[in-house]
Amino acid sequence: MTETHRLTDERLAWLAMRDHCAQKSRRTGIMGFLSRIQFAGDDDTAHTDRRSEKMQDYGLAVDDVARDLTPAERVALRETGLLPGWFTDAVEKRYAEIVRAQR
Repeated sequence: MTETHRLTDERLAWLAMRDHCAQKSRRTGIMGFLSRIQFAGDDDTAHTDRRSEKMQDYGLAVDDVARDLTPAERVALRETGLLPGWFTDAVEKRYAEIVRAQR
């Protein structure tokens, strides 16, 4: 039994998207950048906590969008570890919805 056989499709989708989500969660925008300069040397816990929250939100978005994979796309994900081209845009859209709902 292969390792991917034991993982859910949602988990495989997360593993395929994790690097993208980590890169996006590191982006802070201009205000975050200025804040980090202003408080350089201080405890960076708030920034780390916010990044962790973003990753959790991305995890929810990936899980939600993975439910829309077709059976053929699920097979391709299991065989290649790659997601269909539409997947990343759908995750970004769902992530934005999650963030908006939290405000």
